[in-house]
Amino acid sequence: MEAALLRSPCSLFFSNKTETSRKNLNFKSKNFSVIRASANQSADSVVTLLDYGAGNVRSVRNAIRSLGYNIKDVQKPEDILNADRLIFPGVGAFAAAMDVLNQNGMAEALCTYIENDRPFLGICLGLQLLFESSEEKGLVKGLGLIPGVVGRFDSSNGVRVPHIGWNALQITKDSGILEDVGGQHVYFVHSYRAIPSNANQEWISSTCNYGDNFIASVQRGNVHAVQFHPEKSGDVGLSVLARFLQSKSYTAKKATKGKASKLAKRVIACLDVRANDNGDLVVTKGDQYDVREHTKENEVRNLGKPVELARQYYKDGADEVSFLNITGFRDFPLGDLPMLEVLRYTSENVFVPLTVGGGIRDFTDGNGRHYSSLEVASEYFRSGADKVSIGSDAVYAAEAYIRTGVKTGNSSLEQISRVYGNQVTFKYASYF
Repeated sequence: MEAALLRSPCSLFFSNKTETSRKNLNFKSKNFSVIRASANQSADSVVTLLDYGAGNVRSVRNAIRSLGYNIKDVQKPEDILNADRLIFPGVGAFAAAMDVLNQNGMAEALCTYIENDRPFLGICLGLQLLFESSEEKGLVKGLGLIPGVVGRFDSSNGVRVPHIGWNALQITKDSGILEDVGGQHVYFVHSYRAIPSNANQEWISSTCNYGDNFIASVQRGNVHAVQFHPEKSGDVGLSVLARFLQSKSYTAKKATKGKASKLAKRVIACLDVRANDNGDLVVTKGDQYDVREHTKENEVRNLGKPVELARQYYKDGADEVSFLNITGFRDFPLGDLPMLEVLRYTSENVFVPLTVGGGIRDFTDGNGRHYSSLEVASEYFRSGADKVSIGSDAVYAAEAYIRTGVKTGNSSLEQISRVYGNQVTFKYASYF
């Protein structure tokens, strides 16, 4: 029996209407130029983006813009049908996504668009939704364009779930957008996957092995979808997007030849960030939050500006960048506009995963307004984060579970993973 679809998550999100100035962040505006859509833009330079309101698609937007394209957002089903090229960066839970698509009349438009062999690229959940159904929240019906059921990774094989990290593709047919990508590592973050079968064999363009073989990408005609995140896979991922968009302005870097086959070791740049006495955010380091120089001035130790250092680490080959807002546990994180701006500006030029931690918990502000940890995490995601790191709250939740053996559903881990999936929460301690 088909399970009931979940309620739309869109009501959980809110917009940040206050913009902080660049002055406190010390950004140089010439480093952050963004291509904006204009009234007389040509159709060849426009990409239609289906963003249904869940999770971080800011990095997809930034990757598209970095390749010289403008973005038109889908507002109604007709926007899908009229698109010259459509990218669907699905994020979050399968059932919640299908609920939104069905409620807005976009599921039928999406099926029509794909069945007419129009240029389409689905990313992550945007691939999974093409299948008949998913077992993520019971058996939930998908778009039904590709035979098969999306199921959870089998942890009995000894693999950790979710599958997070850089893994290699095994190309099974020439799909155009995966040229020179075979044997290279790309970035995955998912708990569910589709399995190759005789019924869907004609669609499969690449597979990946994580415990068992799963479908890493599909292609038929002008329709493409990938399980990995090209917008988070560095130069290799940008080349995939450029080939789909047929970008003439992008020159792909020569890929290093190799025989990558297993989950790769990662280099993660971890940056502790806090405000100095002038109100500027700086990268610092200390002992148990003692980050002041032992000098007469006693100033905050300044190792550099967070955005600039993140960009440099990315250029030097870091596979991921992690920001820990070490004053977030004292201050209301949603009032910390400079940290949100750091995420926004970093995601414009850094195309690997971004993690942020510090202060992600339920909070009541000075006016008595209560904010859930889900709302806090949601704003971080909308600002450019791909994952959130939960420290003290994870410890408290684990201790409560050990003590009572009961999962209340109210911990930050449970609130966030219920909407976004387990793959977006990094825990210092957890028994969930």
